[in-house]
Amino acid sequence: MNISLVSVRYAKALFILSKEKGIIEDVNDDIRLLMSQCAEMTEFCEFVRSPVIKPSKKKELFRDVFGKILNPVTIDFLNVVIDNNREAILDSIFRSYISFYKKEKNIKSVTICSAFEMEDVYVANVRKILAKELGEPIELKVVTKEGLLGGFILKVDDKMVDASITGKLKQVRNQLING
Repeated sequence: MNISLVSVRYAKALFILSKEKGIIEDVNDDIRLLMSQCAEMTEFCEFVRSPVIKPSKKKELFRDVFGKILNPVTIDFLNVVIDNNREAILDSIFRSYISFYKKEKNIKSVTICSAFEMEDVYVANVRKILAKELGEPIELKVVTKEGLLGGFILKVDDKMVDASITGKLKQVRNQLING
């Protein structure tokens, strides 16, 4: 069976359950916390994904470390995932849940790639302008990209605007080559 299809099914089940219980924000926060833990501590993810570690030890880890922090629904969900030997696709399940959450809340994913690190004041102004223009809440990610000479690249969901000097130079180059 397709892994992405399986992860979407698990995420959808968790999303529907959390929506019924009125805790989609809590579960979203839990998932983001777990994702950040995996990003910061690779040993944690390796432990959870390991087929050698007994499921009971994995459940014990979540209960002991996160039992007082995570919503009980999230803990129960993690136990189901472990019982079904789906720990290897937890990242994909989490990303799918966040996607359902953003769709429910009409949150746009926006990424700005810049040649230089943007000051907080500038980022706040950009966030305000984009939220106003899009008419919806946004989740803004700012990335410094070394290959850019200046300007920026703006990505909103699956659309992209390249206002970088590098992009403009590529356009000029293609025009000269093609015609």
